[in-house]
Amino acid sequence: MGIVSFVCPYGNIRLDLYLKTRLLNNTRAYIQKLILSGNVTVNGLIIKKPAYKLKEGSILTIKELEIKKTGLVPVDYNLEIIYEDDCIAVINKPAGITVHPGKGNYDNTLVNILIGKISNLSGIGGVERPGIVHRLDKDTSGIMLIAKNDFSHNALISSFKNREIKKTYLAICYGLFPQKDGCIEGFIKRDVKNRIRMQITKETGKYCLTRFETIRQIKGTATLLKVMPHTGRTHQIRVSLFETGHPIVGDKVYKRKDASDRYKSLNFVKRQMLHAYMLEFFHPKTGEKMALKAEVPGDMLWAFDSGDKI
Repeated sequence: MGIVSFVCPYGNIRLDLYLKTRLLNNTRAYIQKLILSGNVTVNGLIIKKPAYKLKEGSILTIKELEIKKTGLVPVDYNLEIIYEDDCIAVINKPAGITVHPGKGNYDNTLVNILIGKISNLSGIGGVERPGIVHRLDKDTSGIMLIAKNDFSHNALISSFKNREIKKTYLAICYGLFPQKDGCIEGFIKRDVKNRIRMQITKETGKYCLTRFETIRQIKGTATLLKVMPHTGRTHQIRVSLFETGHPIVGDKVYKRKDASDRYKSLNFVKRQMLHAYMLEFFHPKTGEKMALKAEVPGDMLWAFDSGDKI
């Protein structure tokens, strides 16, 4: 559980308003909940009044809220933990696992695995999303950042929002990609004809930018790409490659019949060939620059060569 302390340099300021200036990215409602639950002390005394007036030099100690017990069942799973300390964990999510519970699935998610594997997780995301800072699609494998306390969670959310975290994916797309490198940009929004899909337009929606580099072409049927999304929109890489006419091999949502018919030799693929390979970020507590990678899963190795440089 995270605990922070600091000295208030001002006098005659409301407790909740001052905390809002220190606990960035937290809502005022969350801060008031911290105070009302007895998680804030001033000069060693628990203060439960959000309007309490602080004096200059007051010493504040804040303890993050405990995660409420839920009906979620821990799952015993041999999850690969790439890195872990008292603030964060970095894991390699297998393909086929949904990140958090939702309608019809409360027992077989990454969250169920995490609560059985990691003792402390942040609670900001809610009781059904402890530790979850960002997500990967169910059939996308790879590296994910997990927050172990609320202060780390807020710092990581801020880093994602400010695009300070560099993400690198590996994707296998149908056909021979015509460019060695470049970018795909546009505006992304929900497809009005199919609500489970996104679409890219030229004018309306949220701006998205995806950079890519060709690693190698595979026997005239597919291309292995290194993909670096600058923005972080839902389905961004999948829909961006779909729009180029080179959808990701095995993607069941963004698929083109002409591609699957033409490259029938790839029909052995059972899931979308997209892997979150690397994250580069600054540690939320120490400020250390970190670059961590998740090994390429076995079901994608057919597209790689020993001489490939990623």
